[in-house]
Amino acid sequence: MALGFMRRHRRWLYGFLWLVIITFILLYIPAFTDQQDVGLGAPVAEVADRKISVGEFQRSYLRQRQMYQSMYQGRLTDDLLRRLGIEEQALQGLVDEHILALEAERLGIKVDDETVKRRLATSPEYQQDGRFLGAEEIRRRLERQGVTVREFEESLRASLLRERLVSMVTDGVRVTPAEAEQEYRRRNEQIKAEYVLVPLDSTGLAATDDEARAWFEARKDSYRLPERRVLQYALVDAASMEPRVAVTEADRRAYYEAHRDQYTQPGELCASHVLVKVKAPGAATGHSEEDARRLAQAALDELRKGADFAAVAQRVSEDLGSASQGGDLGCFPPGRMVPEFDEAAFALSAGQMSDIVRTSFGYHVIKATARKEAVDPPMAALTQQLDAGVKAEKAEAMAQEKARALGAALAGGARLEDAARDQGVTVEKTAPLGRADTRPPLSTPAVMARAFELKKGEVAREALRVQGGFVFIAVDDVQAPKLPDLKDVMETVRADAVRDKAYQKATAAASALRARAEREGLEKAAAASGLVRKQTDALVARGQAIGDLGTSAALEGAFDLPANALSEPLKTPSGMAVLRVLEKKAFDPAAFEKEKDALLASLTEQRRGQLFQAYMQEARKRFPVVRHPDALQRVVS
Repeated sequence: MALGFMRRHRRWLYGFLWLVIITFILLYIPAFTDQQDVGLGAPVAEVADRKISVGEFQRSYLRQRQMYQSMYQGRLTDDLLRRLGIEEQALQGLVDEHILALEAERLGIKVDDETVKRRLATSPEYQQDGRFLGAEEIRRRLERQGVTVREFEESLRASLLRERLVSMVTDGVRVTPAEAEQEYRRRNEQIKAEYVLVPLDSTGLAATDDEARAWFEARKDSYRLPERRVLQYALVDAASMEPRVAVTEADRRAYYEAHRDQYTQPGELCASHVLVKVKAPGAATGHSEEDARRLAQAALDELRKGADFAAVAQRVSEDLGSASQGGDLGCFPPGRMVPEFDEAAFALSAGQMSDIVRTSFGYHVIKATARKEAVDPPMAALTQQLDAGVKAEKAEAMAQEKARALGAALAGGARLEDAARDQGVTVEKTAPLGRADTRPPLSTPAVMARAFELKKGEVAREALRVQGGFVFIAVDDVQAPKLPDLKDVMETVRADAVRDKAYQKATAAASALRARAEREGLEKAAAASGLVRKQTDALVARGQAIGDLGTSAALEGAFDLPANALSEPLKTPSGMAVLRVLEKKAFDPAAFEKEKDALLASLTEQRRGQLFQAYMQEARKRFPVVRHPDALQRVVS
């Protein structure tokens, strides 16, 4: 997926890389050092004693927006922008940068000018053919990108500070060869298996008060309640405002012109293909790279001599979905197929045939059979969709205005109840919520994260984006972590105790099933018990679901069984399973040795990242963050 994204956006990535290269060099060219940063103003947030200015936020916001515009290739709508929440992403990124700088300062980590110059001098990416690019060429590119020296200086020093802090925190991280082998096995060991599931059945089972009490006493910590908060919230719901919106013909036309691309029926290509598969590692079918290319070329040569495409596809193609149809893929819009296939196919005219084309599946020969041009439907056929779009857009604007007014009142010191009442919005109260709870309408992690930043009685003065509108929150009560009384969790405890009894019952049945399977085979044993024997369709790797058994720690034990071995009863989310390994792709020591060093490096980097993320989570608790929603709203509105 990541490689596909990079291929599709390689021009943007190349341009972005050059922007970074240019700004690195320019920072230390004396001819440019007289430039001054601009745009400083009121703070949108404060991290301890450091301010995040309107200008700083605006530059970060615009860069984030431009990045998404490049990614979505012009299809970035206002609605999508709102759902992506890029203003929150930009602000949170800046907050994290300042927290990192404060943490580095606390630990005495510094980056001086000499360090920055040395980085520039020793980094080959800041040269072209081993030579400096030249001040004039750099000036021209820098001006075109609109990047200032001050911006880059801050970015570079922050990057170097981060490197040093990461190094200080994570240099002790090590991954042993044994751990690398365990991960290699997880990624590469595979089995094909038959199995029988004895499902949980709690019919007739119950837990007495004494049994529930004993269960609870033995497992008290598993019922510990985390910190929870009772919130007050005022929801500004855009959908509720739609009935008040009147739509005129002028509104429809303006909306249609602004969103024409959404209604255009994209052009399509109708095509057929012949596929010769290249065998992937561990796959049961396919050819070597050389053989696949040779077979595909032979098919192409035959077609160029006038052979019927459908007949060749039926005989040669290894795409089971289309071969029987003479290779016919039907019609499809751009972007439906993998990039290499898409690019080659849409370069063809109707009736034209491609050279052989390599994709992740193998080698293709593609024939375009027809092309359908893009169609713009008339406005008259879109009245219902246009009305819905206009209403949603106008209702959103009304909700934004109402949220802006409510936020301004809160910024002026008004209570949430009073500010909400003045805007005709009702204040509701939640049940106690934990950090991970996302109950509508507080159904985004960002809302709950903000709720746990506030103190008891404190109000978040900024509007928080939720599905369908905006919400303002206040903390009504804070409940510390605690062990609950049994009476408060009796229903859950009793259900857990009954479920345990159901597992015991299923385990006994599965043990009897296994004993019979050793004598008669799994299929006969299953039939005798009124159960169904199933098997996986293909090889399954560790961590993947084994058929409809799902995944569980116990099922991982199946991968340690030799071929044809029958497992003991294994616990699954829905019952107890007995499993037999039909086929196994075992651990290959030679292959592991070839990949060990790269795997060790990859796992070490992954663990360092996880450790640093946890470290920064703790660092965030050391530095208070104060937001100024009124200033923020002016920037993004």
